Amino acid sequence: MNNLFKKAGAVVINNPSNLFYFSGYANDDAVIVLLPEKKIYISDKRVTEEAEEQLRDFEVVDCGKQSYLEAAASIIIKQAPEYLGYEDQTILYKDYLELCKIPCKCIGVSEEINLLRAVKNPYELNKIKKAQSVTDAIFGIILSDIREGMAEKELCQIINGQIYSRGCTLAFDTIVAFGENTGKPHAHPSDRKLKKGDCVTVDFGAKYQGYCSDMTRSFAFGKPSHDYQKIYNIVLEAQLAAIHSLKAGITGKEGDAYARDVFRKYGLEKYFTHSLGHSLGVDIHENPRLSYKWDKPIPQGAVMSIEPGLYFPKEFGARIEDIAYFENNGIDNLTNSPKKLIIV
Repeated sequence: MNNLFKKAGAVVINNPSNLFYFSGYANDDAVIVLLPEKKIYISDKRVTEEAEEQLRDFEVVDCGKQSYLEAAASIIIKQAPEYLGYEDQTILYKDYLELCKIPCKCIGVSEEINLLRAVKNPYELNKIKKAQSVTDAIFGIILSDIREGMAEKELCQIINGQIYSRGCTLAFDTIVAFGENTGKPHAHPSDRKLKKGDCVTVDFGAKYQGYCSDMTRSFAFGKPSHDYQKIYNIVLEAQLAAIHSLKAGITGKEGDAYARDVFRKYGLEKYFTHSLGHSLGVDIHENPRLSYKWDKPIPQGAVMSIEPGLYFPKEFGARIEDIAYFENNGIDNLTNSPKKLIIV
């Protein structure tokens, strides 16, 4: 966290995800003031007692009749920093105007916060591993519970119920797609019913104690077409090529190319309509990215998705997604569900 104070003498936090990241306490109605020598958590009487119990390394302040930001401003003014760091990538304009009333220079520190969040410490990694183990377990249930005639919405409800029953919440809105709907990368579950010969894509994740998992699997319900089998195996080839070559220190652009080059070899690159992957943690989509748009290196300690896919509108699509921990000599794949084409 010392990197934050290279630019600023105080930092104010009010983005909900950052509030949780810095405190580990799930409460959106708060502001945190970070100072070189202490951390201050500002909220109201609804949560101050619980906050004091859970936030042992914070000074907890009741904002009283002030807003959270007004209370933060009162504290910051007493500290008289020359520079005040703020979340320039996410702050609301009205909140920015409030900070501008403080007699100091406001300077953006979102990039520094993103760099902190990109590297997962052992505590965070354990939470993500637990979330991913839940996701893996649920995939086995999907394969046993799926049946002819069920709607996409029904299978979605089963997945979501299993996530909640394991003490987790949804990391994001679950994707379930049958047949031609698998050609939509982010299809919304519909009343479309499952038929023999359909391909299926499920993309879902659990959030365990504030940290996300993410996994996509595509499979067939009954014998699939030859074209689907061919495309599925090309997607798997692309993912395995990336998994073999990815490691900390490469740029996101280089990482994306490991899979994209496989698709290019088959003349299919145009059907890969998104990037290879994204970081995840408190949020399902964080930086850095495995993308042709990301020319910065992936740090050691990042957890990222690896999710190549090919999509043919109104026909079918296939995507395979794992998440992995990036190390200097390779990656540790945190996903254990099988990837060879499954025919249920």
